[in-house]
Amino acid sequence: MRRTVVLVALAVAFVVGCAHPVGPARTFGAYEGKARTTVSSARSNVETVRLAVDALARGNSFGPYTAVVVSDAEDALGGLQGTFGSIQPPDRRADALRREVDDLLGDALDGVSAARIAVRRSERPDTAALVESASALAQWLAAHP
Repeated sequence: MRRTVVLVALAVAFVVGCAHPVGPARTFGAYEGKARTTVSSARSNVETVRLAVDALARGNSFGPYTAVVVSDAEDALGGLQGTFGSIQPPDRRADALRREVDDLLGDALDGVSAARIAVRRSERPDTAALVESASALAQWLAAHP
């Protein structure tokens, strides 16, 4: 149990400490790089929530602690979405990429928000939604090397 809690705490600390993509993107390549960094960070947050919720379900974590972990990850996802949304797309191709990444981030945030609500209500969170979000983010990363 202690090992799981420590791993989740380390994952949260890593995610929170990661630099978010900020600044102008003058080319599509630079914009795509910022998108990739954003999606990678989002995936880390979703996976952190999945691990925390799984630990709770197995009796290896406490509800209040898990609620804090999930809430922190939710805040981080919201920050990622806001930061990426503030970057000016350099061209129309980047506009399409922006919409695609925004949709992925929105889905991930919805899943994490639902997990937070369930944990705080002492209900079992829908881990399938978290797995689906993490998979979609991973697939996007694989398609954008």
